Amino acid sequence: MFASDDPSYTRSWRAMGLALRQVDIDRFDRALTTILSPLAFQQCDDWRSAVETSVAELFDGDHVVFGIPRAGERMHIHAFNLEAQPRRAIQTMFGRLPDLPPDPWLMEAERERERGRLEVWSRLRAFFTAAAGKPEARRRSPFLGEILWPSGMRDSENIDWSVGGGHVSLCISYTDVLTSAQCRRSSPRSMADTLLRLLLPALKVAVSMRLTRDQETAEPLTLGAFGLTAREAQVARLLAQRATNREIAGQLDVSPHTVRHHVENIFAKLGVRSRRLVASQLERREPDRE
Repeated sequence: MFASDDPSYTRSWRAMGLALRQVDIDRFDRALTTILSPLAFQQCDDWRSAVETSVAELFDGDHVVFGIPRAGERMHIHAFNLEAQPRRAIQTMFGRLPDLPPDPWLMEAERERERGRLEVWSRLRAFFTAAAGKPEARRRSPFLGEILWPSGMRDSENIDWSVGGGHVSLCISYTDVLTSAQCRRSSPRSMADTLLRLLLPALKVAVSMRLTRDQETAEPLTLGAFGLTAREAQVARLLAQRATNREIAGQLDVSPHTVRHHVENIFAKLGVRSRRLVASQLERREPDRE
């Protein structure tokens, strides 16, 4: 018997002032169960994808991206399954597009989050608040003109917190704005702030468990394996995930020219001529790595 099948469980939701439908309570339970199962998945990315799927179902999100520290990166995101424009919008919100000029209004939104020590918030609404009443923002904001409007992204719900030397972020994005008419019926999206705060402690515990497991089981791809430097090892793993040079540059905060130089060295040391063969080499040498 699931907790959501217990009448007292439903009453506890009502006691918190959350008039959710039974189907939404069931979806919350599935999301919570998935979040609290980080070690049930051999591959970290499989767990992250399962979390993204369950959270998207709960909040009816158009796109959900779950970023965590990985392999020396402050935060790794795997939004490569998204269409080009939503991916660019999400990566920009995560600060991962080096070819885009800095956006002062997006930076102000992030500073406001840091000042308020917010962990559950909306990055897009904070951006629009920072740009409100400033006509120059409509003309000069690279994020608004080159990313946000073309992508069709109009709203978001976000979880952000720092862990060790890295950062964790869960981004739920929408192509529409929640209106007062939509709020007439209680829905997870209309009470996203409260529900995300309920999920946050579980997410923190799960991320800590997963990062600890990965650190304990990881065998570094070092000079002893392929003769790669630490940076080349990072680039090689991203190549194996089918990342482009520009995407790698954004994730590692280096220039595309530097990435191209690393790729040439990796090909030479591994004795391959394509990214696909890089992946097969790593799979043979590192079958249990994430």
